[in-house]
Amino acid sequence: MSELRDHVMNELFWDLTVPRYRVSVEEDRGLVTLQGKVERGYQRACAEADARRVPGVIAVRNEIAVRAA
Repeated sequence: MSELRDHVMNELFWDLTVPRYRVSVEEDRGLVTLQGKVERGYQRACAEADARRVPGVIAVRNEIAVRAA
C-alpha cells in the first residue's frame, strides 16, 4: 500500500459526512481514484474535497456513485 493512499483514507475516515467503509481509494503516481456508493451528493463532493487536500495528490478521479437507500 502506498503512503499517499493511506493519508487519503485517513482523511476520509475522520470526515463524518463520508460514510465509513463505503468509499475505497486507489492511488497511482499521485492520481487518486475514489470508488464506492453513498446516499447523498454532498457525501460524494466531501470525499473528493478531502482527497484533494492531501499533500502529494495531483488529481482526483471521483467514481463514487450516488444511490438513495
